[in-house]
Amino acid sequence: PAYDNARQKALDVADYMRSLGPFEPHRLHLEEMEYTTMPDVMHRLKDRFVRLR
Repeated sequence: PAYDNARQKALDVADYMRSLGPFEPHRLHLEEMEYTTMPDVMHRLKDRFVRLR
């Protein structure tokens, strides 16, 4: 009970941050990751992707 307000505020901030969409400065752009395993992973997962409008 003592941390309910802090917990709710943290949940609200997390929801807000997720609503902003993907945020990628933590890694290189997909074009620059050609020398990593990213292309292989993307190729293996391509059937799971669903095209959005």
